[in-house]
Amino acid sequence: MKKKQKSKSSIAIAFIAFLLLVNAALVACNANSSKNKYYLAEKLLEDKKYEAAISEFQEVIDKEPFTELGRSALLKMAQIQHLYLGRAKEAEVNYELFLKRNKDESIKSEIEKTLAKLSFEIFEDYQKAIVRYKQLLEKYPNDAMADQYSFNIARAYYLLSKFDEAKSSFENVQKQFPNSIFSQKASLEVANVMAANGDCEEAIKQYDKVSLTKDENLISLAKFGKASCLEEIGDLDGAYEKLQEIKESYPAPVIVDLKMKKIKRRKILRRR
Repeated sequence: MKKKQKSKSSIAIAFIAFLLLVNAALVACNANSSKNKYYLAEKLLEDKKYEAAISEFQEVIDKEPFTELGRSALLKMAQIQHLYLGRAKEAEVNYELFLKRNKDESIKSEIEKTLAKLSFEIFEDYQKAIVRYKQLLEKYPNDAMADQYSFNIARAYYLLSKFDEAKSSFENVQKQFPNSIFSQKASLEVANVMAANGDCEEAIKQYDKVSLTKDENLISLAKFGKASCLEEIGDLDGAYEKLQEIKESYPAPVIVDLKMKKIKRRKILRRR
């Protein structure tokens, strides 16, 4: 009787051991399967088969959403959508999901920068861009691109027609980053804000200051702005003369030519 009980016990233990072995094998197989799919996805990405790569990365994410492999797959998928397929909205969702699951601070900052850039440049969601750039400045005040973030905040205010906030923000760029190229650009933008706000006399003074810089591109932009202001206040001869100065140097000569023709017609009508 004791031998039978011992035999049954041995069989039960052997069976449990077998189940544990099978379970371990399944876990290992699943892990290998995820890794294999990840490597396949990378190969498909290398071959520029973007949709197929996304499909494989998605399977990895579904199986292992919170592992390092799953997070890496999620980031790769977002980058494919953003950089190769132009599906920025989908990319934004996945970048944000990655931030929630990510634990690596060094990667986090780069994704936050990407999201701010998407809001500003791609979606033209300037209110969200302001929030995101301000968060970047709060979290990373010593970032090498802090001057550009500050400038983009000011530009976003300008594009939202919030001219008081824009002017204040551009002036802040000049104070905080006096040696930056964005400080010079901000000087021009202050003049643009004044002009947009209907204060052409002050804008002309500011455009003249910008024209004293050594940056030829900024000088031509400042002269164009001044010409627009001169036209606005009725000094057509002064506006035409200023446009002639930048006919060859302005980034978009066609616009200068059209503006000169418009002023010429106004001068003819004025003589009648």
